[in-house]
Amino acid sequence: MRYIKLYFLTAITALMLFSHHCNAQDISAIASINKDSIYAGQPIDYYLNINIPKDYIIEWNNFNDTLSHNIEILDVSEATEMLTNNGKDLTISKTLKLTTFDTGYVEIPRLNIKYHKTIDDTSTYEFKTNILDLYVKGVSIDTTNAYRDIKAPIKQNFTFEESVPYIGGVIILAGLVLLIIFLVRYFRKKRSVGEIEEVRPKIPAIVTAREKMLKLKDANLWQSGKLKEYYTDLTDIVREYLEGQFCIEAIEMTSDEIVEEVKKLGLDISTQNKLQETLLTADLVKFAKANTTSTQNDDAFSNINSFIEDSYTFQEEMERKKTEEERSKKYDFDDTLTEQRETEDTK
Repeated sequence: MRYIKLYFLTAITALMLFSHHCNAQDISAIASINKDSIYAGQPIDYYLNINIPKDYIIEWNNFNDTLSHNIEILDVSEATEMLTNNGKDLTISKTLKLTTFDTGYVEIPRLNIKYHKTIDDTSTYEFKTNILDLYVKGVSIDTTNAYRDIKAPIKQNFTFEESVPYIGGVIILAGLVLLIIFLVRYFRKKRSVGEIEEVRPKIPAIVTAREKMLKLKDANLWQSGKLKEYYTDLTDIVREYLEGQFCIEAIEMTSDEIVEEVKKLGLDISTQNKLQETLLTADLVKFAKANTTSTQNDDAFSNINSFIEDSYTFQEEMERKKTEEERSKKYDFDDTLTEQRETEDTK
C-alpha cells in the first residue's frame, strides 16, 4: 500500500513537471553572450532568442540607451523570424551590442519582454529572460617602461596639390579687385557724362495726351472687338493727363476719387460730367463686362477729348488772369511809390 501511494505521488509530480514544461515551451526567452569576459569599454554581443505562438505580438520599443545603470546599449539589430512546430510557433532572434566601463563581475539583468496575444488585444503581458554574469577586466598599464617624450610633428614637403587652393584664392581676389576698379571708373565716367549732357525739357502733359488720343483713335480697338482694351487705354490717358497737368495722383485712384479731386479744380459742371460719365462706362465695361453701343464708344472718346481740351483751356485762362492780376498789383505799387516820391520832392 505504501508503494502504491509513493507511485501515485511520483506520477502526479511527473505530470505537473510535464505540464509546466509544455506550457514553458509556448513562451520562452533565452539570452546569451558571445564572451564571458571583456575589457572595460569593449563591445559584446547579447543574443536574444524568443519562442512564442505565431499570433502573438511583441513590443520592441522598450530598448533605450541603457540596459541598466552600468550597461550601455550601443546598437540593436533587426529582428529575424522563423516558423517552428509545424507553423504554430514563431522563433524570433535579435542581437544587442552592449558595453560597460565597470570592472569586476557585472550582472546583465533580466529583460522584460512585453507582448499581446492578438493585434486587437488591449491587455499587455510580459515574460523575462535569464540573468547573465560578465567579468570585466580593467586596462592594465605597464609601469616598468620609462616615460617617453611626445614626438614632434613630422615635417612634410609642400606639394603642388596643396598649393592649388591658395593659388585659386589669389586669382579670385585679384579678379575681385580688378572688377571693383572697373566698376568705380565706369560709374565715375557715367556720372561725368550725365552732368555734361543737356537736360531734356519735360514734355507738357497736354502734348502727350493729344498724341495718345490720336493713336487710340487710329488703333480702332472697339471696332475690332477689343472693347475692354479700348476703355482701359482711354481712362489711362486721362489719368496720366490729370497727374501731369494738375498734380492729381489719378493713376492710383478709383473713379470716384478722381471725380472728387476734379471737382476741386473749379471746372464747368458740363466738363466734369463728361469725365464722370465716361469713367462710369469704363468701369462697367472693365469690371462688369458690360456691352456698349458704337454711339457710346464714340461719345466716350469725344467726352475725354473734350475734357482734356476744356480743362487745359480753363487752366491756361486761370494762369493768364493770375499773371495779369500780379502785374496789375505791381503797376499799382509802382504808381503809388512814384506819387509818394513826387510828394516828398514837392515838400
